[in-house]
Amino acid sequence: MNKFTKFIYRMFSSKKLFYVIVGLLIINAAWFALTVQYPMAFDENYHFGIIKIYSHQWTPFITSMPANSGAFGDLTRYDSYMYHYLMSFPYRLIAAFINQEVAQIIILRFINIGIFVGGLFLYRRLFRRVHIPEGLINFSLLMLIMIPVVPFLAATINYDNLVFLLVPLLVDLTVICSNAITKTKKIPAISFLLLLIVGGLASLVKYAFLPIFLAVALYLLVIFIRAPAKKILLATIKKSFRSLRKNTQIILAIGVIISGGLFIERYGVNIIQYHSFEPDCAQIQPVSHCLQWGPWGRNYWMADNVANNDPDPYPVMDDYVSTWFDGMMEHLYFAINYNYNNFPPLQIPISLATEIGLFGLFLCVIFWRSILRVDRRLLLFGLVVVIYIGAVFYANFAMYLKYRTALALNGRYLVMVFPLLFVLIGLAYRRLLAVIFKSWAKYITVILTIIVIFLALQGGGALTHLMRAQDSWYWQNQTVININKTLKNIISPLIISNR
Repeated sequence: MNKFTKFIYRMFSSKKLFYVIVGLLIINAAWFALTVQYPMAFDENYHFGIIKIYSHQWTPFITSMPANSGAFGDLTRYDSYMYHYLMSFPYRLIAAFINQEVAQIIILRFINIGIFVGGLFLYRRLFRRVHIPEGLINFSLLMLIMIPVVPFLAATINYDNLVFLLVPLLVDLTVICSNAITKTKKIPAISFLLLLIVGGLASLVKYAFLPIFLAVALYLLVIFIRAPAKKILLATIKKSFRSLRKNTQIILAIGVIISGGLFIERYGVNIIQYHSFEPDCAQIQPVSHCLQWGPWGRNYWMADNVANNDPDPYPVMDDYVSTWFDGMMEHLYFAINYNYNNFPPLQIPISLATEIGLFGLFLCVIFWRSILRVDRRLLLFGLVVVIYIGAVFYANFAMYLKYRTALALNGRYLVMVFPLLFVLIGLAYRRLLAVIFKSWAKYITVILTIIVIFLALQGGGALTHLMRAQDSWYWQNQTVININKTLKNIISPLIISNR
């Protein structure tokens, strides 16, 4: 048993295992990219359509809506445009040589897979910087890619993939800055200015990034307030900047100006002119135009129904918390087709995730001091997770109060902070096992790890989609359909419960 335990520990602490995990993600996501027909359910046609609109101009500013663009709502004051603008450049190159739209879509899907994989590498670098054990890093990222919605999202033309890349980059820069402040009593100009650049531009990739930017700003503010000799500390930024090469100074200055300028142009002007970071479509465009945009039209008619009928009583918060959690979990483990028809999750992986997750959150509260003893900068992880998930919950609950219906319970919104949460939960479980089993903790950890991985594989990754998929979900090519039927026939007997 001792030799077996050491073997499992060595295996999970191996750098090679990380590359195996990356390979598994690529294989699962590539299967989606190559076989699932367009549009994939997570608004792929919406994102691809905006990318094509941006491909006809060189600036990120759309001053008037193109003809027949009602399906995209308003784009003139759209706050989440940066992904589409950036992706328009590889699309231009692809379209210059490839006219077939299916091929264009598949290539763009693989670019998104590459972006998501980049996020895995950045998360690993971040975790190593804050002294997370290599085995826990690998296990956390393995559990991430086992969530059925994760490879599906990675293969979709969707701005969430770029957000997944930028979250660990911003948090890592925050860790570098906080470490410099507390240990060297200096603020490094490069890291601090890059943090501002990344935060500003990432907030333009998706509006939901703003809570994450706020979380890291609050964390650094507390670190700064607690630091002695604040005036001297501020002076170190200027000194650090002057010590850089002239070319580096120019690049950083241009980056800050562009990032800050674009941030103010979009969010600043929106606040001043429309009194909202994210103005309603009808504040800018005619209602007839906005009604063509699916989500806005749905909300419009739902609001009209609430206004003209006796509304239901305001929901009790306790009831909504349960509804919200169940909805988020289901939409992490379900299967969904191009028509947005949902098919239920396989029971074993979702039950496993629910029980381990809820108990793990409880353990994080109990053992938070032990977690911070690993590295006090893990407080930043907790702050990012709490503020971001709290913001998502608040937005969902506000919609519930307004429309009397639970809307936008999309589990994929949480994927970008899951690695942070999984590491915290893993550290809490490690502490629990050490307290209960003491010298036997390593043996129990190995046994539980094997059990969890086995159960997660009962529908993890692309398997849930493969088990639920119908022929119409795939590209309408008989070879593709036959290959997937064969895969399903081979794998189905290995799934304990595929009902």
